[in-house]
Amino acid sequence: MTVKTRSSRPAPTKASEPVVTDVATRHPQSGLLISYRVTVDTVERAEMIGETGVSVGLAARLTIQAGPRQRPVTIMASRLVGEGGWHIDAMTERGGHVHLSRGFGNRRGGARRLLPDIADVLTLCAYDVRGLVEDAEPGRPLKLSQTQAERKAKAAAKAERKAKATAGA
Repeated sequence: MTVKTRSSRPAPTKASEPVVTDVATRHPQSGLLISYRVTVDTVERAEMIGETGVSVGLAARLTIQAGPRQRPVTIMASRLVGEGGWHIDAMTERGGHVHLSRGFGNRRGGARRLLPDIADVLTLCAYDVRGLVEDAEPGRPLKLSQTQAERKAKAAAKAERKAKATAGA
C-alpha cells in the first residue's frame, strides 16, 4: 500500500505563472555546451509511505526544451531529506512517450541525477517558496523547514516532558 501526501506550494509567487529560464550547460557524456529552456511548474514538499518506509523531501515538475524544433521533455524530479542533489523520477515527451518512470524518491536500480545547472534552477525555486527549505545548497544535505503541525507536536512533547519533570520533582 502506498500513501501520498503533498502540501502544494507552487514555485513562483503566483500559482498560474511558471518560472521560465534559459540554461547553458556542458553535457557530462559528450562535453558539448547545450542551451535548454527550463520551465519550472511546481516545487513542493512531498511525503510518501511505501514498502521501503517513509520518503520525505521535495518534488518538482519541470519541462526542458533543447531548441525550438526539439520536443519538450517533462521531468518529475525529487530531492529527499539528507540528499545533496536532485534525481529524476519520471521523464515523458509530449504525446505520451515515456523515457523513465519511477515512484517519488525511488533510488533503487541506478538513480539518474539531474544536470547540475538545471538542478540549481530547482534549488533557487525551492528557496523562493517561503517556509519550504532551511538548507538546499548543492552538495549539502537537504533540510526542510518544519511545518506548523510539526512545530505544534514538538511544542506539545516539550510541554509534556516539562510537566512530567515538575510532577516527579
